[in-house]
Amino acid sequence: MQFEHKRKGYSYLAVIGVIFAIATVLIAVWFFIPKERVNKVLNPFGKNKDTQIVKNIPNPLTGILHTEEESGFWLNKRPIGAMVNNHTDARPQSGLIHADIVYEMVAEGGITRYLAFFLTQDPLKAGPIRSIREYYLVLVKELGDAMIMHIGWSPQALVAIESWPVRSLNRLGLNCENVLPDPTDLDCWRNKSRVDNDIPWEHTAYANISQLRKKGEEAGWQGYDETFVVWSFKDDVSKYSTYPSASEIYIDFWYEGDYSAIFKYNASDNSYLRYLGYDQNGQPQPHRDAETGEQIKIGNVIVQFATETAISGDDKNRLDYELEGSGEAYIFMDGKKIDATWNKSSRAGRTLFYDMNGAPIQFNRGKFWISIVPDRNKTQVEIY
Repeated sequence: MQFEHKRKGYSYLAVIGVIFAIATVLIAVWFFIPKERVNKVLNPFGKNKDTQIVKNIPNPLTGILHTEEESGFWLNKRPIGAMVNNHTDARPQSGLIHADIVYEMVAEGGITRYLAFFLTQDPLKAGPIRSIREYYLVLVKELGDAMIMHIGWSPQALVAIESWPVRSLNRLGLNCENVLPDPTDLDCWRNKSRVDNDIPWEHTAYANISQLRKKGEEAGWQGYDETFVVWSFKDDVSKYSTYPSASEIYIDFWYEGDYSAIFKYNASDNSYLRYLGYDQNGQPQPHRDAETGEQIKIGNVIVQFATETAISGDDKNRLDYELEGSGEAYIFMDGKKIDATWNKSSRAGRTLFYDMNGAPIQFNRGKFWISIVPDRNKTQVEIY
């Protein structure tokens, strides 16, 4: 009996030893799996544990770092621009919340229009889409010779599209006149709900940016511009900490009202929340995405001052902006205002921004909103 007791004791020890050995192997596997290739692995003790995620591939437009898996969608591809309507009848817009960079400037009569560029996200619905002006195409050329979606053009823009040339998706024979409920897998369409509610026709067109990218690549516009100049980005939030505070920004392009742009600093995530126009009580209205209901927020706000002129003899009183050359600018990030200058050496050259000592601005890794304001209206940009 004593002998049998010892054998049982040895058996218990052997089982414990085997369990310990298996646990050791599992722990070794757990620690030596190349974690940067996966988001999660199975914990040998039964719980899922997040592993270290390596984000080291920067978006060339925003500087935001992505994983290898995330960047596979957009790496080595050119951006797509879209002309988005900002008439009061066109609101709320769809898709702006997904744009990497948005430019805002007056199209006519004090009414602003947006040029939104998409690279890391291609929304299935963006718009309403409107026509394009020549000066917006100068920005299209500098953004890596991007593809551009628009419906219609000014006479000056048509000459530019054909002669510069420009990768105009609208010139690929798109049919945007079908009235349909959305979402749809078409390149573009007219929103049935807006048409049924007697919204003017020019405020009803939408585009599927994902489908348009396929259309552009079929036309041979795949790839990207290897000469594209990337702005400088920083990771130090305190770099501009000694500059004046900028908690609220009010921009009246021509006058205060429906097309005023307002940005308010949100310290909790170091961003600026965007507002558009005022309500009946005179309070800024949050600028929200029509699909998600989320308010647009931006990591970097730029106010760029440029000379605006009326085109002589134009029957629609169209405008022109001098976007080549140099001028003044304000940069807003980290709740601070930085006086700056801008310089653009050629049509396809990137607009570069410098502080008053001549050093290149180092931006936050984040999305951009660039409001181009007539230089005669510099006093209509107020900062608090």
